[in-house]
Amino acid sequence: MIKRLLAVVLVGIVARCVDAAPALYDMGTAKSALWDGFTRVTPQSMFDGSAGFGWQSKEGLKGQARAYTSMVENRGRGAQEPPPIWTNAITEGAVLGERENAFLMQLPPGDYEIYVVCGTSESMRNQYFDFTVQVGQQQKRVQFEGGFQFQSLRFHASAGKEPLAVHFSPRSKWVVNAILAWTAADAEHVQKEIIAPFEQWTYRMAPAEWAKWKQEPEPPSGPLPPASDRDQKRGFMVYARHYLECVYPHTKPRPEELEPALRLFATPGESEPTNFIVYPLKDLAGAKVTVSDIGPVPAKNIDIRHVRFSLARPNYTVRYRYRVVPDMLEHFEQLDLASGESARFWLTIRVPDDAPAGIYTGKVTFECSGGKTELPITLRILPFKLQDDPSKIFGIYYYHPYDQIAGATDEPSRQYFRRRAELEHADMAAHGTRNVVLSCWCPPADAQGNFKFDAELLADKIALWRKYDFRGPIVLQISTEGIYTKHMKEHYGSHLRGVKDPPEEFAREMTAMVKAIDAERQKHGWPEFLYYPVDEPSTDQASVAFMLKVLKACKAAGVRTYVTADPTHEQFEPLRPFIDVWSTQPFAPGREAVLADMKARKVEYWCYPNHVNGENDHTPVTGARMTYGFGFWRSGFLTLIPWIYSYSNGDPMNYLDGSSMDFFNRHEPDGTPIPVAMWETYREGYDDYRYVYTLEQLIVQAKASAKPAARQAAAVAEQELQSVWDAIRVQAKYKDTGLWSPAEFDVYRWLVAQQILAVREAM
Repeated sequence: MIKRLLAVVLVGIVARCVDAAPALYDMGTAKSALWDGFTRVTPQSMFDGSAGFGWQSKEGLKGQARAYTSMVENRGRGAQEPPPIWTNAITEGAVLGERENAFLMQLPPGDYEIYVVCGTSESMRNQYFDFTVQVGQQQKRVQFEGGFQFQSLRFHASAGKEPLAVHFSPRSKWVVNAILAWTAADAEHVQKEIIAPFEQWTYRMAPAEWAKWKQEPEPPSGPLPPASDRDQKRGFMVYARHYLECVYPHTKPRPEELEPALRLFATPGESEPTNFIVYPLKDLAGAKVTVSDIGPVPAKNIDIRHVRFSLARPNYTVRYRYRVVPDMLEHFEQLDLASGESARFWLTIRVPDDAPAGIYTGKVTFECSGGKTELPITLRILPFKLQDDPSKIFGIYYYHPYDQIAGATDEPSRQYFRRRAELEHADMAAHGTRNVVLSCWCPPADAQGNFKFDAELLADKIALWRKYDFRGPIVLQISTEGIYTKHMKEHYGSHLRGVKDPPEEFAREMTAMVKAIDAERQKHGWPEFLYYPVDEPSTDQASVAFMLKVLKACKAAGVRTYVTADPTHEQFEPLRPFIDVWSTQPFAPGREAVLADMKARKVEYWCYPNHVNGENDHTPVTGARMTYGFGFWRSGFLTLIPWIYSYSNGDPMNYLDGSSMDFFNRHEPDGTPIPVAMWETYREGYDDYRYVYTLEQLIVQAKASAKPAARQAAAVAEQELQSVWDAIRVQAKYKDTGLWSPAEFDVYRWLVAQQILAVREAM
């Protein structure tokens, strides 16, 4: 028997020695598609010598296949839309494992390159994949959240008499779509004919779909100025441009921007950005950036990132048009830079809370294969701290990672979602955000009239909220549609497109649900909830009639209501007596109307400025700074609460797949936030507002001072602040036109800062 088995193994080895073609394995189920020329591998494919491939163990394996090759139906909008991703034969199927395992390949002796594809076309939103792939002595860790994304790993290995093993070691679960192995003789063929087409499809979209997309040109940037002898020798030019101005791949420096000296001012505890751009005159390898201490600011307080270019839609629902735009601000160690493509490096300087006032200098060093350069940097630290306006709230909509913990099936996934929530709350707090929208999914009442919702989950969310000093009230989304569906046996659709008039039992159950939730809130001493029953109801007559019934039902529970609707639409007039917080997308109505209505009635005006988030082009960022700072000050509104901190409906790093573009902030594989430039300008606007508020408080104090010089300084400061107020070009939506130039923002901030210094000195 042993001799017979050895003979079978030897036959397999000899056969493979004769035919040393690339070994190509496509993982999945018996029914999933198969890439041309590949061998199918399922969880049942155990290794044996005759086949020459298979799994070492059958324990903990399962197959998965999900194909997205055509349009899918969107029930909420009643339309056909692109799928979250476009799958191919490799990405459609996968084999997953919960225990350590290995895929074995009996290959002819020799040196091989191994290519391993790991990912899943299922959404798997509650799963965090964390595992190690090992070939020989080489190990690579794979981490990603959910599905709709794939990673490709490369290894080098030598095959001998024993089968070559690709080991999978899970911390949570592992997943693999394909394994390829080839020798140097087949390298060109495999790269050109298999890997290149596969990666273009996988990390972009199906070839037939991609053929429909057209690239829009970059804005013109003028001619390239003459390069100095030093620039030509080292192979690059260095320039600086205000961070509010976009730099595209082929943006060229202006003569006056070359050889920059970086200058900025800040207060203790403030974070302030600066940047510089490298324009390569040839391909450059090994580019890296280091920064020295700047006086009391240690180098570790300076966050260094690279601005990544991405393919993005001009608007988040546009199809078949894209641009190459600056997007994520990524950490990096070294980069290779392409000739003629600007590379922007973004520095955020965090001034310690106890930093003494003064003017300090340091240097930024850029070096690469062509040489290096040093840029001087000067930081002026002002002798005061910025104050927060307690009457204003800077908030944001948020998909809370805690909602995914309940559905997670392993502890590493649960730990990941806790970690991501913690990191994101810390990030929001660091950017001035102190409020997020929460949700409470509550199913309809049971037969005894009781409502069973996860109060413990809500308690955990609020505990994290309090840990980072967030401020209420809390906007709480409630499950109105669940009760509607119970009584009407159908959904009402997005924006109430298909809503009908429900029976009175619906309204009574809505009141009872809100009472049950609010009783829990009162029992725990949680902040006030603003009840948010429906998102963006339409102005249709049936929609308004339904909203009237819903809002009356909520008010009958003795709570305050929150509605995302534009109060300037006369169709919503019947709702006005039952709305406690109008959350409108523009700053509308205007300041005087807002202040008058808030004074006359117990009503508040909040703004969700999606025009400076994902629903529009989020490449220009000047409007975000104006919205969050001087524009907010001028508006009379109480709160900013845009949609959304982060959102993905396909591969989170592919902005062209899915029914809409992914945005806003991204995250690293371990959950660490990756900001976009607009998120950083939110903080800059928040700081603008704090400079203004700090001066306003000083003016009040100085006016009451017994010192004539203090009162005189207050009068001058008041005039200067009025000049800033008058300079604001008031708009309902500050987007990318009719705004100050980027430099003017800093001029007006400095004008305010000067008055703070003058009033402080006079007092």
